[in-house]
Amino acid sequence: MDSTTSIFRREAGRLVAALTRIFGVHNLALAEDVVQDAFSRALELWGAHGIPENPSAWLMATAKNRALDIVRRERTARRFAPEMGHLLDSEWTLAQLVEEAFAAHTIRDEQLRMMFSCCDPHLPEEVQVALVLNILCGFGAPAIASAFLSSRAAIEKRISRGKKALASSERLFDLADGEFVARLSGVQRALYLLFNEGYHTASGEAVVRAELCGEAMRLTRLLLEHPPSATPATHALAALMHLHAARLPARTDATGELHALDDQDRGKWDRALRRRHGAAHETLRCLLRRILRG
Repeated sequence: MDSTTSIFRREAGRLVAALTRIFGVHNLALAEDVVQDAFSRALELWGAHGIPENPSAWLMATAKNRALDIVRRERTARRFAPEMGHLLDSEWTLAQLVEEAFAAHTIRDEQLRMMFSCCDPHLPEEVQVALVLNILCGFGAPAIASAFLSSRAAIEKRISRGKKALASSERLFDLADGEFVARLSGVQRALYLLFNEGYHTASGEAVVRAELCGEAMRLTRLLLEHPPSATPATHALAALMHLHAARLPARTDATGELHALDDQDRGKWDRALRRRHGAAHETLRCLLRRILRG
């Protein structure tokens, strides 16, 4: 079974996305506090009773109940997501709203909106990547600093700057916005940088950071699930990631030193990822043939 750390990292972005839909991006800190509260309760209860059979559902239910409590208590004193408006006024529509916010398709769309919001072209590239890692992947400043061989203070500054920009926008990026195509290239670039940092890490602790590669592939799959962002460039990015990630198990030896490609034991390559690479590559070829035929 997964460790609590891997579970928390996997669920952090999904929970923040759902809560931000309810609270509004200007209350991002509140959404993150609710997620941390859910994780703290999980550590306490799971430590005593063991990890539940469906930890994702447990965390979702805990965060959902906490969100309901907060809105009920603070809806007259705090400004929440402007697009929710009158839906927060009645108990019946409030319960429906929270339930909908935690639905799988809604979380997927909100994660996409968050990703495109993090990759605002007005923000420096390093700030965009730090935001993606922090908000969507659940990495704290120390872990990001370690991965990018930077100081914790510098990473905290980048995250703080990015979150201030998000809060000032009041709404997450609308996927139907005309700026979608321009931002898509920024998102693709940020995910490539994230994967590349895992594959050729600058960290002094390890020469490979497989968890960064995994997060980059997970977020790229989100792009592929959304037809407007499933472009040939996104398929090419996915194919490249799967090809290189398949080699990760054979990329280092027992001491952590890198193996040259010719020296790698190809029997250790991940077959499932190689198949995904083949599927992504074939899809890309079909798309390009369609484009060339006009």
